Amino acid sequence: MPTTVRQQGLQKQMTQSKTNPMAAILSQLLLLGFWLAMIILVAGTILILAGILSSLTGGAFELPMVTAWAGDVPTVSLVAALLETIILATGLGYVCHQLRRILSTLALGDPFVPANATRLVFIGFALALIEIASILGALVLGMFFEMEFRLVALINLKAVGAVVVLLILAQVFREGARLRESEKMTI
Repeated sequence: MPTTVRQQGLQKQMTQSKTNPMAAILSQLLLLGFWLAMIILVAGTILILAGILSSLTGGAFELPMVTAWAGDVPTVSLVAALLETIILATGLGYVCHQLRRILSTLALGDPFVPANATRLVFIGFALALIEIASILGALVLGMFFEMEFRLVALINLKAVGAVVVLLILAQVFREGARLRESEKMTI
């Protein structure tokens, strides 16, 4: 995907920012996190698909450098693992991308823009979707491997708390942007 002149300028400023060097460091860490999530997406998808093919053929499935044998793992469990991997990796990649966009506004010295409030809401929804996928994956595995799970025990209170905190921060950013705009209007 080609980058625009504005995106190139933001990237240059984020890496050479003298006003906020921490934003540049965090941006690079988030870029690393994004690419790790994409590697997990591709590698995990390939491995789980090989397992699904092995499960469907009833034996070992071989490709160059990849041999899969599903054993007694039900195909439905492998499909659930595939979906969970796809949601987790794309969700984490999306969160890293949105956080980098927020950091780009911080590097420019103006983080209280309405777009950042929307980004925080979307990050919260992405984290909620990742957590829901994790719960559903555990439930599917529990059904096929005769494990007893209690839904209350599966709910990660830290993830729920993170989503709530992000939604609150989104409102703070929205209010900060509104106050900044009203301050610009005052003489």
